[in-house]
Amino acid sequence: MDPDQKKQMAQTFKHYVEISSVGQNLTEPAKKEIKDKGMNKMLKECCGDAVAKASEAQVFPRLCDRKTKKLHVDVFLGDFMPELAATVIQNKKKLPKRPDCADPEVVSLAAELQQKIAIKADAKPKEIKVDAVTARLTDTKSYTGTHKERFDESGKGKGIAGRKDLVSDAGYVTGYKHQGTYDKEEASPPGASGTQS
Repeated sequence: MDPDQKKQMAQTFKHYVEISSVGQNLTEPAKKEIKDKGMNKMLKECCGDAVAKASEAQVFPRLCDRKTKKLHVDVFLGDFMPELAATVIQNKKKLPKRPDCADPEVVSLAAELQQKIAIKADAKPKEIKVDAVTARLTDTKSYTGTHKERFDESGKGKGIAGRKDLVSDAGYVTGYKHQGTYDKEEASPPGASGTQS
């Protein structure tokens, strides 16, 4: 595989990592690992259903990291495509045993699949849409009551402070939330002055 094609395949891989991780802030190392959902979407759009099904059922589970259940871009650019091509040929011809990755037919199909993925490097993939119900339920600005107290203004969870009512035992009245504010003056509206003439 030539370096340009490898670069294009890595770019396509990165696009689908970003698309399958909608709403997440990905770091650069995280953009080098793809989940099964993203891989399936990429192969379905680039190579077709049969290839995507072979990956999902047989190749991806075998080559992905056992703990994270993600596939690194280096594995994708290395062993993944020949393994996928061999599995597709085995399924298509209903062979009892998977052909060797060095088999000319496997090498030819792997090159064809790599080309199809490399072509999609500049094309923007279809984004996964978030439906109206999910958008409404995950919008923290519309939360009220105790749910509202669990998130800050940016929508990030407050952690234990948002889940448990941490009571301060300081002061005369237990649970009084405005301790230390008695002596502070309230800001008066602009134009209002404290003296009358």
